[in-house]
Amino acid sequence: MPPPTSRSTVVGTTPETRTETITPTPDWTIDELASSAPGAFTDADLDRLEPLWRSLMDRHREAWEAVAMRSYEDSWPRRRAQYRGWLSVPGSFVLVARRGGRLLGYAVVGIEEGDETYATGDRQAEIRTLAVLPGERDHGLGAALVEELERRLLAEGVTDVFVGTMHGNDAAQRFYERRGYTPFVHMSYRKLAVD
Repeated sequence: MPPPTSRSTVVGTTPETRTETITPTPDWTIDELASSAPGAFTDADLDRLEPLWRSLMDRHREAWEAVAMRSYEDSWPRRRAQYRGWLSVPGSFVLVARRGGRLLGYAVVGIEEGDETYATGDRQAEIRTLAVLPGERDHGLGAALVEELERRLLAEGVTDVFVGTMHGNDAAQRFYERRGYTPFVHMSYRKLAVD
């Protein structure tokens, strides 16, 4: 998706009351992560996302420390395997935001059959990951990724979208609520003692 053009808003009718607000054009673009093999992502394709995954892990560490986290080296191969599984379902995709050749953020969207209990469509989507590098946050990049993934889902007739947020990551919860997402399922955790 090419970045939106600059917008200018003029307020006031006389030179004394006229002010101008200029929204700059972003210097990044959003497009789909290409796979090197038709219909299948290789480890090398997905490994481009690893630095962004690490930044998301850091954010999770900041938000919630009740459960020990895996090391980066242990976590990434597991997550990459999950991505490969999710992305093997037709209609699933990865969007990336980039400035030149540098990745700044990404979204992984999985498609699955509609819910067995709730009246969703025949297919529903889950935002499996939305990650933006720390220095790039709060500049509209995450919002642009969500807007683009929603646009693509609507074009495919998918209208039900789910997303999970880490307990304690209140900023992420507010981000999604501002976009019309409603809290839905509360998941709790317990580590059982081994005798």
